[in-house]
Amino acid sequence: MMRKTKMDKKTDIKIEFAVQISSHQCVEKVHEALADVGKVHIDPKKGSVLVETALPWIEIQRRIEATGRRAVLSGFGGQSAVSIVNYGNNDSKICGVVRFCTLIDTGTVVDGIIDGLDANKSYKLNVHECGDMSKGCASVGEIYNCNDIQSDENGRATIRFYKEELAVEDLIGRSVVIAKECNNDRLACGIIARSAGIFENYKKICACDGVTLWDERDRPLAGNNRRTEEQKSVLEKTGR
Repeated sequence: MMRKTKMDKKTDIKIEFAVQISSHQCVEKVHEALADVGKVHIDPKKGSVLVETALPWIEIQRRIEATGRRAVLSGFGGQSAVSIVNYGNNDSKICGVVRFCTLIDTGTVVDGIIDGLDANKSYKLNVHECGDMSKGCASVGEIYNCNDIQSDENGRATIRFYKEELAVEDLIGRSVVIAKECNNDRLACGIIARSAGIFENYKKICACDGVTLWDERDRPLAGNNRRTEEQKSVLEKTGR
């Protein structure tokens, strides 16, 4: 079921969510929640909601879940990459996810969330030359691309901007660093890796840590707290 609004912009990208949909009424409620975001296609048999939008993915997820349905991001754009920013943050406790999607014409959309920041402050989201974390965030090389981000009153930065000079194929293997605006002190970082695009992710369980699709929605993005004690025991026995 496809519906379309007038929000068709150069930086629109397709975002796919796995959503728990059980009836036609559920479909209608999700459509209503996404009425002004762009193109929306819902496949209740697959439990898939496909949105083409210029809004951050976290905003789309929030709107879907406001209808009472759980939603998990399962695909992001075409050629895509992701950085799980949770390294080198022992002191800062800053963490988050930053996604990159190459557009058809040129340039890249950068989309994500960073948590654990001081409230209402400016920071830097920088792409660095390499992904060498042998010495934490200190060994990732010089700045390759520099960007400003702003935290809200809860210490979260919601990120969504366009960079004409970036391309996903040139970003994989580099790193994302969150730094202080005043002196570029490196607070947290993560390697940029290829990620699933639209229609490329049909997993129901993560083989790396035994977390199911719906369990994953309620767990931290990274770290040991993603796993239950039972899952930790199973994975230790299998050598994972």
